[in-house]
Amino acid sequence: MRMPAYPQLYERDRLREVARLGLDRGEQRAYLTEVVERVSNRLGTPFAMVDALLDDAQVFLAGCGPVPDWIAEADGTPIEWAFCTPFLTEQAPRAVADFTIHPEHRDNPLVTLEGMRSYIGAPLVSSGGHVVGALCALDLRRRQFTDLDLEYLTGMAHETVRRIEEHADPAP
Repeated sequence: MRMPAYPQLYERDRLREVARLGLDRGEQRAYLTEVVERVSNRLGTPFAMVDALLDDAQVFLAGCGPVPDWIAEADGTPIEWAFCTPFLTEQAPRAVADFTIHPEHRDNPLVTLEGMRSYIGAPLVSSGGHVVGALCALDLRRRQFTDLDLEYLTGMAHETVRRIEEHADPAP
């Protein structure tokens, strides 16, 4: 199913960048584990993760927190469930205090079945200028994140991209 609100998901150059960086494979990257642990600790959230946005799925590259078995087994979720897709249209960090009243996400199975309530995220923008994923933290309770939290997460997102590009295969 194509998501008409986010045609950027299907842009050929963006998908090439995702593949060049090796993000089209849902495998954990140990070199990103420290990043998500630092984010979770600094923000005081039970979950933090780095994800990649493919055309049909959100894959998890690193994460901390008690991820449900069915999500861990799949290494991600359908793209329609991704909280990070808005970064494709606006490359600014964002926070959601309460998903249960958020029009775009209140019916999301991650909210209704798994109890996700609040979110803070920053886009992962490659050196080629493409949004390839996000660094985010989630909580099971309603939360107000601060401008300092958004600033911190943005800096960590830049660090995450640096690490990803450092581990990518050289461009042909």
